[in-house]
Amino acid sequence: MIESSRREIVEHGKLLYQKGLTVGTAGNISLRGEGRTMLITPTNTCKGMLEEGRLVLIDLEDGKVLGEGRPSIETPFHMALYRARPEVNAVIHTHPVYCTALAVKGINIQPGLTPEGLLVLGRDVPMVPYATPGTDDLAKVLSETSGNATAFLLEKHGAISVGKDMAEAFHRMETLEFMAQLQFNLYALGGAGPLPEDEVCRVLKK
Repeated sequence: MIESSRREIVEHGKLLYQKGLTVGTAGNISLRGEGRTMLITPTNTCKGMLEEGRLVLIDLEDGKVLGEGRPSIETPFHMALYRARPEVNAVIHTHPVYCTALAVKGINIQPGLTPEGLLVLGRDVPMVPYATPGTDDLAKVLSETSGNATAFLLEKHGAISVGKDMAEAFHRMETLEFMAQLQFNLYALGGAGPLPEDEVCRVLKK
């Protein structure tokens, strides 16, 4: 199990990097492990160049490293999400250009612009109020804001997606950035409103 989880994180790190959803050493990826553990990417590492052996195993109870390595500085909010939401088994945090542009500007993403946006992201993508990266304050405000949402913008920071597995979290991050880019481009055309409420309800019932 642990070895397949390591491969999965490395593979999706490469996908995120290849698709331009992360740059440099920014971002972090984690998977819920067996028992009360979490596997997370190490600090200061390009997600397109991850190595299975350098991923860090964390005890979700006390946050201690099990083995070796220096985990991402964002370990606190990954832990907070796993503790608060048992249905979440994967967390991706990156700084995609369009998501981050909207986050810096303080503009919420509108998943209801298209049916696919609603189907993948749900009705709402919360904007998590700014808190210093890598702090317990960020973990706290994220826990208080997340609710049951599947994706978030971090004000003046970046984006997060979660899922029942790594593939679902990845698809949500990719769709989140697509919706952010669509929304950004629509502003140049004068903007656009969401689908009518009755259609939103029909789509979400599916």
